[in-house]
Amino acid sequence: MANVTNITFTANAAHVVATVFTEIKDSAIKAYMFRKTVSELRGLSRLELADLGMSYGGIRAAAHKAVYGV
Repeated sequence: MANVTNITFTANAAHVVATVFTEIKDSAIKAYMFRKTVSELRGLSRLELADLGMSYGGIRAAAHKAVYGV
């Protein structure tokens, strides 16, 4: 029975480790998307931002909402 318990524990631990790495990867991708969105929006003129219904001061909030949905 010790071998069955050990295999089950190892499988659960592997799943936990895989889940943690997936969450880290997803967080890194979202952080990259946020920085890229902010960078691209900052490259627009104030007139172009106004056409989008945005101001320069709202770039970070708009990027955050676009990437994280909050």
